[in-house]
Amino acid sequence: MLNSSKKSLTILQNIRQKGFFHLLSANLLIQVVAFFSQLFVAGILSPDDIGRIKVIQTFLSIFSVVAGMGFSSSTLKLCSENRSTEDQTALFRSALFFTILSTVSMYIIILILNLFGIFSSDKLIQWLIPLGLFPIITNSLFIVFISYFQAIKKIKLLSKLTISNKLISIIGIILLSYFWGIKGYYVAYNISFLFILLICFQVLSSVFSKQFFSRTNFSQFSTHWYYAKPSMMSYLLSETSAYVDILLISYFVKDMHQIGYYSFALTITVIFRLFPSTVQQITIPFFSLLADKKTDFIIAFKRYNRILYGVVAITLIVALILVPPMIHLIFKGKYDMSMPYFPLLAIGWSLRQLAQLQNGAIFGLGKIHYNVKVSLITLVFSVVAIGISLYYFGLIGAAYASIAGGLVHLISSSYYYQKAQREML
Repeated sequence: MLNSSKKSLTILQNIRQKGFFHLLSANLLIQVVAFFSQLFVAGILSPDDIGRIKVIQTFLSIFSVVAGMGFSSSTLKLCSENRSTEDQTALFRSALFFTILSTVSMYIIILILNLFGIFSSDKLIQWLIPLGLFPIITNSLFIVFISYFQAIKKIKLLSKLTISNKLISIIGIILLSYFWGIKGYYVAYNISFLFILLICFQVLSSVFSKQFFSRTNFSQFSTHWYYAKPSMMSYLLSETSAYVDILLISYFVKDMHQIGYYSFALTITVIFRLFPSTVQQITIPFFSLLADKKTDFIIAFKRYNRILYGVVAITLIVALILVPPMIHLIFKGKYDMSMPYFPLLAIGWSLRQLAQLQNGAIFGLGKIHYNVKVSLITLVFSVVAIGISLYYFGLIGAAYASIAGGLVHLISSSYYYQKAQREML
């Protein structure tokens, strides 16, 4: 019993030293405030506008992956390896340079396609896309900064920047949504990213003291692309499979009111992503360092994975009990029609979160092509399952299919993690 207590204490001390609790407390503050701000915005806006926001956010998530071309992932991988500070900063500068080129190009293409109504037949969505998808540039650049700080283990700085960005965004969204509705929502969203980027450039002003546009950047493209290409494919497939329900619904369901109810239920599932995403942020750089130490790697993975499973299970149980009555009380029945979808989506997203550490471990081992395969399997299954369920059972069928999709994601991730682990030296 004493040995068990000492072991538990050692695990907690190791986690604390890695900055986990600092980052978790930051993320917790952000997500709690963000969650209640979203509830506030949902009270201001109509279910139709909530549906529009979710559709635009889905396009943003998917196009951001393509526009960013995986350079944030290559930054995280390359800069978390044993390299000199000068090499790390050079790799970071080149990643930022490539991201500017790719995101600006993608944004221009999106604006042109939007003129032809490619993304939606809804006129308001078409009008909002230039505003709603501008973070393809700003958010992608911010993620490269975050990846760099994560790689060099500046967890406290990472936490401060993340808190600053989210709090500015939340405050702005609440105020401008109140006065300008859905248009104010996106104006505030864009201002927050522009502001935090200015702070990031100021924090790393010494890194940019050297020539930013140089031949060195282009010479490092192949180094980045080795990890960026499979990462981009993996995240693109992952994001598409995660939100394939919204993509299919936006095309095949014309009732924006019902889409709004489904979207609101999906929005609440953000509470299931808090802890797993924090675990992954902390552990990826350490998995990279332990990639050539198989025994230590396996021990570390098992420790964090046990914690992850326990917290995900507890979060799911508590949410299923408390969320429906809380939503009814807060909105006085306005979003009661969202609640049939919530338990199903909650289970589906919880299953997905159980694979977070496996995906992070695979990434840390440099076996990124395995994450691509996991995402591809999940996407193909989800498109078929959700498409059929949506056709025969409507929106509730799509919610049920999300559970099956989450289970397939977890099983395939587990398979490829075991495969990657066996291939370690």
